[in-house]
Amino acid sequence: MPRSAHAATANEAKYFLMVSPCQRCGKGPWLLQRTSVTDEPDRALWIDAVCKCCDHHEVFEFICERPPSSGNDESINPSDSPSRLIDLGQWLSLFYRLLEQAADERTSPSDRRLLGYRAALCLHEALKFYADDDELPDESAFFSEQGRSSFREHPESFAREKLLHMRSKLPKASTMAANIRADRRKAKKHWWQFWRK
Repeated sequence: MPRSAHAATANEAKYFLMVSPCQRCGKGPWLLQRTSVTDEPDRALWIDAVCKCCDHHEVFEFICERPPSSGNDESINPSDSPSRLIDLGQWLSLFYRLLEQAADERTSPSDRRLLGYRAALCLHEALKFYADDDELPDESAFFSEQGRSSFREHPESFAREKLLHMRSKLPKASTMAANIRADRRKAKKHWWQFWRK
């Protein structure tokens, strides 16, 4: 990773660290410890993170195209342009990983809904790499030789029709977002407000 990478939002930077290997052990994932942001116009974002595997500490710097929003904002990249930070294969990896976490029976219902929503957002970002009439993406959708090699060996895994089919199985994004907002409202209630809905 370059000394300062460009991200659409702080959320995109955080997703990037979920798919970035540790430079020391080659594994991960990164566990975020603390974030700090400078004022505009630089919009520099620093993230302190620790490798879950080897405890290596690293500070990552990003330049965000958009200023930080509220802590409850889940948006990743409000534009229609594909990410320049996370490639197609990485977005799909995040999609599958988040769905797997959501399916874990130890996950609470509210966390399950949040993970499912975040998985849907990752799938939405993956679909931005396709032109409207293209069934397969261009190789430029992959930022590493490993990603391009995976695409060449298993192009069927990246078929647009397959991604659209997966999206069709998910609830509507607006429904998922409404459920997340409702979960957060419930979590903010105090014990003596049990009568509020």
